[in-house]
Amino acid sequence: MRAQGLSPSIDSTAPRPDLSRPGGSAPPLPHAMSLAPRRPGAGRLRILAALYPACLAVADGWAMASAVAAASQGVPVADGGRPDGALPAVAAVTVVGLNAAGGLYRVRRSPSVLADLRPVVSRTLFVGLLVTALLPGLLPARIPGSGPVPDGAAWLWIAVPAGALSLGVRAFGNAAVRIYRCRRCRSRATLVVGTGPTADHVVDVLRTRGELGLAPAGQAVAGKAPGSAGLPVLGDASDLPAIVEDHGIDTVVVVAEGVHPGRLDAVLRVSFGLACETLLVQPPSDVVPVAAARREYLAGLPCARVDWRFREAGARTAKRLLDLVVASLLLVLTAPVLAACALAVRAEGGPGVLFRQRRIGLGGEEFVLLKFRTLKPADEEEADTRWTVEGDHRVGPVGRFLRRSSLDELPQLWNVVRGDMSLVGPRPERPHFVEQFSRTCPGYMLRHRVPVGMTGWAQVHGFRGDTSIELRARLDNHYIDHWSFGADLRILLLTVRAVLGGDAT
Repeated sequence: MRAQGLSPSIDSTAPRPDLSRPGGSAPPLPHAMSLAPRRPGAGRLRILAALYPACLAVADGWAMASAVAAASQGVPVADGGRPDGALPAVAAVTVVGLNAAGGLYRVRRSPSVLADLRPVVSRTLFVGLLVTALLPGLLPARIPGSGPVPDGAAWLWIAVPAGALSLGVRAFGNAAVRIYRCRRCRSRATLVVGTGPTADHVVDVLRTRGELGLAPAGQAVAGKAPGSAGLPVLGDASDLPAIVEDHGIDTVVVVAEGVHPGRLDAVLRVSFGLACETLLVQPPSDVVPVAAARREYLAGLPCARVDWRFREAGARTAKRLLDLVVASLLLVLTAPVLAACALAVRAEGGPGVLFRQRRIGLGGEEFVLLKFRTLKPADEEEADTRWTVEGDHRVGPVGRFLRRSSLDELPQLWNVVRGDMSLVGPRPERPHFVEQFSRTCPGYMLRHRVPVGMTGWAQVHGFRGDTSIELRARLDNHYIDHWSFGADLRILLLTVRAVLGGDAT
């Protein structure tokens, strides 16, 4: 799809976006995009963090499998045979899968059996009912040494023991986690971002509630005067990546009402790239529900866990594999089209069928973008600084056709194969315009947290050519914040539909 292909490349003279002013962008980027490995010692914490949910999953699966196996003892199935071992295993996998989808295996700062009671019981009852409904030969279940359980209640003989075992293991595991956090030699170093009464209260909570496992190490100010929490001020939120790295921070707690409203979005988006845990203490005016899988509490204060899927190595690898496979395949399949376009451009305008232009990509790095030439600029300055060539008399019939059909963008498939670009991402801009927009458009530089793309969320919704830069940046940042593999596939399909439908100009 055609997006105004401006070239973004941050050179040494480009302004560095400033988080210290309201509405400022993120500090770049290579810090925000470094996704650096965690510090020494963090590996042990990650192993422990993975062990707890793994134990819960094993316990849930074992409880369900044991309950199903016990209920099926002495009961023939419909065909006269005996229930095999696959039935308990399938029930165990089902309940573990449902619990995982509901976020019941995440590590929380304040684990509570009461909070897990309803979801655990409802899922266990559902699986018990499902087993007995799909396998009527299992009914009626029998209590050892007694008669059969009535048909209508037989599924409870599976669900009640399984649920009780799961909740019992959770109670024991939660107690063990609290004891470990209180007694371990080193709690997680925590940076509190924000100042004011609520931030001071958060600091007091972290100091006195050892079971949270968070030790306040300092504060970062974000547009408001320092409070009276007695913590050292380690810097401004604009230096967040450097503060986290220099002071060995494991957890960042952002207090929303202690941050200037014009800077909160940028602070959170910078935190996406940090190799540490981030919690957002929500403001009292926030009425937007937070999904259970992301909800936390610090002594009753509602928090949201700030997660970013693209931070995970697996997600980045999957996106790169999709780019490499699809772009390589398209280069092979469109080879005849590429050759025809090259011949047409050569016949209309002479030698030099490819147009090379400096653009800005991931982390503000400069690269050379390839396109079929649709116009010969007067000089390099025109190529770098002219916003659009729409209506220019120098564009011939071939050039107009290539631009209208987006065929002039096909050579960028080679940029994708090389790793300069992705199939899906914010459209790259020229250095001249990156410098200009970074001064005037809040959040513009945050577009460079991910690889730039041939098409993107903004482009499939009509933000191409001479359209609002502010809205385009807003849509690009929304795509980045909520990135998923499925979203990339959807955008590719929308792009194909737009191109085939003639809406590629």
